[in-house]
Amino acid sequence: MNQSTRLWKLSEEIQQLETALALLLEDDSLTDEERETKLEQAFSQWLASGESFKTKAEQVAGFIRHQEALSEARKAEARRIRTLAEQAENSATRLRHYLTNQMLRSEVSRIDGVTVKIGLRKKPPRVLLNVDPSELPPEYVKVTYEPKLTKIKELLKVDAQGSIGWAVLSENHEYSVTIR
Repeated sequence: MNQSTRLWKLSEEIQQLETALALLLEDDSLTDEERETKLEQAFSQWLASGESFKTKAEQVAGFIRHQEALSEARKAEARRIRTLAEQAENSATRLRHYLTNQMLRSEVSRIDGVTVKIGLRKKPPRVLLNVDPSELPPEYVKVTYEPKLTKIKELLKVDAQGSIGWAVLSENHEYSVTIR
């Protein structure tokens, strides 16, 4: 098989895998656990069929690179669109503020136009604190707790006897793949 035919066949196989995975991801009848199991099975079956594992692993690595590049391009586009949305929102806020000031200055509280109706309304008063929030009575403060996982992990690594009963390090090891 020549190189171009082989590349075409490989990309077709990757497309088949991607289609199979997409169908499983879209199946709403599956629980998250069932979906994850079926995705793992589909991927394992795909790796076991046809070409050697090494060849397929290279295909997957190339596809991962492609997906990562696509992800970065989409993130950049999302940032660009988010910036445009913020600019439009800021412009609308400035114009709304200007219109409010002009209606107050002109002592006009309502305009019934042909395409829009404009009404001036008084907002409820805002709460301005004269003290630091920590000085407020407890019933007027919302407290949230968030664990410092890095600090807890350091403590657990030092504590070889496991005398800390309120936390443990997980037994399973996670791995990741490096693609260069």
